[in-house]
Amino acid sequence: MRKSAEIFQEASKLMVGGGCAGGRIHAALGTPFYIDHADGSHVFHVDGEEFIDYHCGAGALLFGWNHPRIREAIIKCVDKGFFMNFDSPATLEFARLFKELVPTVEKIRLTNSGTEATLAAIRAARAYTKKNLIIKMDGHFHGMHEMIWFNGGCGSDLDKYGQTRSVTPATPGFPAGAEKNVKLIEFNNLDAVKHVFETYRGDIAAIIMEPVNYDCGCVPSTREYMKQVRELCTKEGILLIFDEVISGLRFRPGSAQGYYGIKPDLSTFAKAIANGFSLALVGGKAEIMELFNPTGPVICSGTSSGNLMSVMAAIECLKMAMEPGFYDQVEKIEKTLCAELNALFGKHGIPGHVRSQGAQFAFYFGYDDPQLDYTLSETVKHYQPQLYRRFTRECLAEHLYVFDGGEKPFPQHNGFTIAHTEDDITLTISKVDRIFKRLK
Repeated sequence: MRKSAEIFQEASKLMVGGGCAGGRIHAALGTPFYIDHADGSHVFHVDGEEFIDYHCGAGALLFGWNHPRIREAIIKCVDKGFFMNFDSPATLEFARLFKELVPTVEKIRLTNSGTEATLAAIRAARAYTKKNLIIKMDGHFHGMHEMIWFNGGCGSDLDKYGQTRSVTPATPGFPAGAEKNVKLIEFNNLDAVKHVFETYRGDIAAIIMEPVNYDCGCVPSTREYMKQVRELCTKEGILLIFDEVISGLRFRPGSAQGYYGIKPDLSTFAKAIANGFSLALVGGKAEIMELFNPTGPVICSGTSSGNLMSVMAAIECLKMAMEPGFYDQVEKIEKTLCAELNALFGKHGIPGHVRSQGAQFAFYFGYDDPQLDYTLSETVKHYQPQLYRRFTRECLAEHLYVFDGGEKPFPQHNGFTIAHTEDDITLTISKVDRIFKRLK
């Protein structure tokens, strides 16, 4: 990787860590993975090597790289002047399509990133309820802002009620006392929800969660848990916020909230709704959304919010997601890929398994029992990050791009796109078969 090494050396003089995002370093390399171009399900390294991509833009690329319909939409946008800071018929078309796809979202406000969207949702929840406290699920990620970026012990610092004992900022630089307005509890633990609701009754504005926790692998909930949480929120006058920044569009129409049959009060979406273009949204019940300016006092605005290029890309994404057979194809790939990967764990006697949902999946190296996946405190006891590191190194050698963001005590999510072909999957299984043989 001579050219990559040269780029890294020069980039390190100009950009922190040699890249434009801290989370872009591939830990098995110690550098960013510099690519020249990408197409379909493949990325092409600056040194000329081709990789089947299973990181897929950290969950943003459900439709693959350089999709012809999205490409055509971008060309049309350029012809129009690719403007921002104006609304257009395209923003209205997007809103209509999104409402059709996710009918629980009555009104929307567009932003540029998932971080902006969750920040706006929390502000609206506090303004609507006139309360301050936010309940967060331990290990869930909702953006890098002081409103909610408190990770606690990630499954290792829970009291007997399932509440995290100490809430700490995820990064230095937070103002002192910011953590006082956030409480962390264990995901999938209904008793923890009941306890925290009772303990802080009258002070809670909202509870926020990923319906599927992708930040710690691929941790689903159960429909019964979601149903009970919804009922408790309604009873206590607490808003329920679904963070669908990753899960959005990855399930049949209705998204994850449709899959679970739950109507949250507010939701956030980003990533796949525009296949990686800078578009996100906060949406929900009209009476809450009307609190945003100009109809209400809560300010949520941005120079590039709803920029035409992102909106036109998103319109094609929504249209494709609503076409017959789209989710049949997603589920077919998921079933084949993950079943074959799980079979390889058994074939080679390597402790572990794969869990998948919504075109995302995670390798749970270290234990075989998938029931432990539902409880983060159990996952961190058994998961083996060093084995995952060895696996990702071997994947790079086999020209499979599987991301490694560092030795976290829980799995990291990867994914696939509708551009992944049967040949991609067959070749991938063959390569992982060889990798597992070397890992034994």
